[in-house]
Amino acid sequence: MGNGIDALFFDNWVWLMFVGVGLLLILLELFFGVYTGLDLVFVGTAFILGGIITVAFHSWVLTVIVSGIICFSYILLGRKYIHRQLTPQAVKTNIDTIIGKSGIVTEPLASGDRFIVRVGNETWQAVSDQELHQGDTIKVRNVKGVTLIIEKDERSDPV
Repeated sequence: MGNGIDALFFDNWVWLMFVGVGLLLILLELFFGVYTGLDLVFVGTAFILGGIITVAFHSWVLTVIVSGIICFSYILLGRKYIHRQLTPQAVKTNIDTIIGKSGIVTEPLASGDRFIVRVGNETWQAVSDQELHQGDTIKVRNVKGVTLIIEKDERSDPV
């Protein structure tokens, strides 16, 4: 007789345990922050939804099945999409777009490794570890502050 009462109690309150575990997972997400990638929020939400949906049925088996289906659906279908939406995309800034472009040395400076170059319609100060002369075609390797780091562009003939 005691086992029947315990089973009835368990069937009647398992949904509440799922809701509690779901809330705990969401709180853990807040604690860990971005390290979990919102996975704990979605799994916690699946537990909460599974518990709420099955509250009227008083069946722990149904609660586990519904929560499992929601979790599985998220992991199988939604996780990849959600992580893609939440991942910041690398966006080139204006300065980054100049990397890889070609230009021309307009004026070598006295120090020997510094130059004035024209890339597109802009004039820049540049440095290079190669010997360059006025009119040499260059390629931008990197940008440091407002100075271009350049190399001789062997593919192009000097202009």
